[in-house]
Amino acid sequence: MIEWVPYSDHRIKVCSQSLVDARWLPLALISKSVGNQELLTTVNGESTEICKSCKEADSVALRKAKRWIDQNR
Repeated sequence: MIEWVPYSDHRIKVCSQSLVDARWLPLALISKSVGNQELLTTVNGESTEICKSCKEADSVALRKAKRWIDQNR
């Protein structure tokens, strides 16, 4: 099972998606607790960011999620 990665006051879970021809689309979920609510945001890779391995796609997804958090504080 994929673990949540803490970052700033958020949590990130990378969950890149397998595509045809052994390619991977970067994908991450961002979670933030606000009061008694859990806010979720999805960060998707662009078509130019499709990767050849899951590990590479997860790395891109984590980087994009951290950038999103930094830009949306």
